[in-house]
Amino acid sequence: MKCGNCNQDIDRPLELYDGRWCCPHCKKDVFPDTDTELEINALNRELFVRSEEYYFKWLTSSNEDKRTRFKYLDKAVNLCYEAAFMFHPSALMRMGYYYDRGYVDFNTGSAERWRVAYFYYKAVLFNVHRGVHTPEGDDRYVDELTDIKLQCAGYLIDMLKNVPREIAVKRQFDGYESLDELRAALAEKITDLGGDYDKFDLLYGERAEDEDAASVAFATLRSCTDEERAPVFGIFKLSKEECVRLFSEEDNGFSVLESIGRDLRLKMAKAYDDKEIDGKFYELKNSNAVAQYVSDCPDSGVYMCFVNARGGHKYLKKRTIAGIAKCLEDNGNADIKRLIKAGRYNSCVFYDDDFYKYSEKGRTSKKETDKFVSDVCEEEKN
Repeated sequence: MKCGNCNQDIDRPLELYDGRWCCPHCKKDVFPDTDTELEINALNRELFVRSEEYYFKWLTSSNEDKRTRFKYLDKAVNLCYEAAFMFHPSALMRMGYYYDRGYVDFNTGSAERWRVAYFYYKAVLFNVHRGVHTPEGDDRYVDELTDIKLQCAGYLIDMLKNVPREIAVKRQFDGYESLDELRAALAEKITDLGGDYDKFDLLYGERAEDEDAASVAFATLRSCTDEERAPVFGIFKLSKEECVRLFSEEDNGFSVLESIGRDLRLKMAKAYDDKEIDGKFYELKNSNAVAQYVSDCPDSGVYMCFVNARGGHKYLKKRTIAGIAKCLEDNGNADIKRLIKAGRYNSCVFYDDDFYKYSEKGRTSKKETDKFVSDVCEEEKN
């Protein structure tokens, strides 16, 4: 993959919390848009075929142990990513499907996964090119690409039947004044492609039920030991019942409570409402401190944030993560409070890539951290 801005080769782009891709060299957005020329070549075709083979193994491995089964799924997703980075149309569609069905980034809220899936599907469905670029330089696979586009449209129709609350309550989405305007654009595109659709399916959608924050938080904290790509930072708003359940749950020997330590730090504050804390954040440095806090959890619930240096971190060293934490916590946890006020909790978890995008010469100072927080908060308003 070559960056269209700095013209440098990209082995793997930065993958940001909202699903966008950025060049690791110039930090510019490289996610495919409707003008991107889709491509099929020998390498991305092989990657996608192998990905589908592993996905089939996962689907048909119900008799195997859980660890083996999810190795198949991880391999399928990683190979599909590689093919998608080369703009293989079926791989882009499949990545949308993986996000849509919760097969990837399961420690991210449903609203963020819904949004990412939408942009993958959009990149293919609304692509202005009739065919696919090949090494020979000719646009080919016109009929096949039309079929893939219509398949993306079908997935989008299903998505619009079950819209997460965080998206449904907003008046605008992706430049559309309403989701009904998006539905109308989708219907028009299906017609242009020669497809058919059920108007009832497009006109009437339902709002998805609220997600269980404790389950998402448990999956996120469990992934902090992931050797390939561990999260760095996240915020959750938990009811009293969710808080108690999170720290009492165990799965295959994993317990959040027993994982708290030097490299996985937690802070908690009493919740005032959906935008503010009540009082101040308390840093809970070990499992005993967490257990004591949870035993007297306030009825209004809590805001919990974590900073993690465990597991695999491609772009950040431990001391860099510690520096980021210090910046976020500066001035009475001002940046963390800004993210809470903007509603950036329960839905997105931040990784190395997110902070590296804002770094200068591999370092993330207070200035860069503030810019990162400002951009994340500003995006929530749009």
